[in-house]
Amino acid sequence: MKILVNITTYKRRKELKRLLKQLENERVDVHIWDDNPRGRKIEGVKYTKFAINHGKKLAWLKFKDIFEQLRRTNYDYYLFLPDDVVLNDNFISDVVTTWQSINDDKKICLSLLVDERIKKSNWTAFKPRNNDGVVLTQWNDLCFICEKEFINLVSIKEVDPSRWDYDENLGSGVGKQISWFFYNKGFNLYNMKQKTIQHLDIESKMNYKERKINKLL
Repeated sequence: MKILVNITTYKRRKELKRLLKQLENERVDVHIWDDNPRGRKIEGVKYTKFAINHGKKLAWLKFKDIFEQLRRTNYDYYLFLPDDVVLNDNFISDVVTTWQSINDDKKICLSLLVDERIKKSNWTAFKPRNNDGVVLTQWNDLCFICEKEFINLVSIKEVDPSRWDYDENLGSGVGKQISWFFYNKGFNLYNMKQKTIQHLDIESKMNYKERKINKLL
């Protein structure tokens, strides 16, 4: 079983090293996607340094590039993690087992963060439904597990800058775009019900004002 863990990072060397430490005894490959043009390469893992800091308003371009590069890879499972998380013991095993347990031919991804959002509609206006150990939510929060089908199919388009005209605290819009893309194609997007990951209570690099108002658990 081949697993690739993709970590998006920006100026969080300490947190990034902590996360890599947790993954070092796992049978996984790791690819770091560094949004800091002046970032320093970390040895022993795959490393891509972007030429610009995309921030939230160009995050769509970053993820478009990431998915395009990943189409040239061949793994059974792809995980996507931000740099500001701490993994529970047996994280990889628990997440993969949970994904495999979803008996649904139309499943496309499983989001990993567990917070109040799994109890209400988000982006696609779909009312969440419990499904054994997971929740059918029909949205993706960019911290998730998927298979190659997701990578091959996903299409990222430019996010209209007018999105932030009336509210600068809005997020990147990438998760919303991905959610609608797969939902409209008849795929099912799930969310973990049990916590396997903890979000660190540190200042958000991309959307710090919104994070202060609505904390991720």
